[in-house]
Amino acid sequence: MGTGVNMLVIWLLHGQLHVKLMIAGAIAIEVAIIHNFSWNYFKTWKVRVNHTVENYFRLLLRYNIVTASIDFVLNLGTLWLLNHFFGMHYLLANLIGQLLGPFFKFIANEFFIFPKKESI
Repeated sequence: MGTGVNMLVIWLLHGQLHVKLMIAGAIAIEVAIIHNFSWNYFKTWKVRVNHTVENYFRLLLRYNIVTASIDFVLNLGTLWLLNHFFGMHYLLANLIGQLLGPFFKFIANEFFIFPKKESI
């Protein structure tokens, strides 16, 4: 679902509103990060969190730092490289960039953002 959110935002910002591609790509990444974190917090790893406002925002900050680091290098870098140097359409270049990061983001989520609670 995050891919759809990202693609919609970049299409809207760059394709329709003519925001510069790298700015639109960065905003699309951030919107998708917030969407994905909320989904993970309330659904995927719901048994691993405390469900307090403080916990939500503390983990969102951690998730954002880790995920944005991966996405800005892999996704935004690929988008720029394929579009700028190879003339690939921005939506296809963006999609290819998004395909590179899921493994790294899953590992970060599994072990760093939403680690299993220690058994007592």
